[in-house]
Amino acid sequence: MSRDSGQVDRSRLIAGTVIFLVTLAAGLLYVKWLPYYNKSFIALSHHSIGASIVSGKSATPPVAGLAAAWSYAVIYYGLIWQALALALIAGATIQVLVPRRWIHRIFSGKDFRSVAIAGTLSLGGMM
Repeated sequence: MSRDSGQVDRSRLIAGTVIFLVTLAAGLLYVKWLPYYNKSFIALSHHSIGASIVSGKSATPPVAGLAAAWSYAVIYYGLIWQALALALIAGATIQVLVPRRWIHRIFSGKDFRSVAIAGTLSLGGMM
């Protein structure tokens, strides 16, 4: 029994969209949701989420300058590199696997519905 190319293409597009959504959800779970969930227990028990990335354990921030900026950039990158990698992977997979016309259909409207959908979908990655 053979299927016509329209059915094959549609099933391939749906499979690609599902792969993208599963990749995004698993990535957000690993990179964002579980670390913040675990950090909430630290905040609950210690009433703090740890030292500042600007001043560390010092009571005052470092003197402004190139060394302080570089130190902050290195520490910050060390904390967010996984989220950056996830963003690149998600951007590549959505571009390759999800049909552009589907994205345009959902987000290109000038009504409240398109804005509400975009805002709601962005909430999972914000923190």
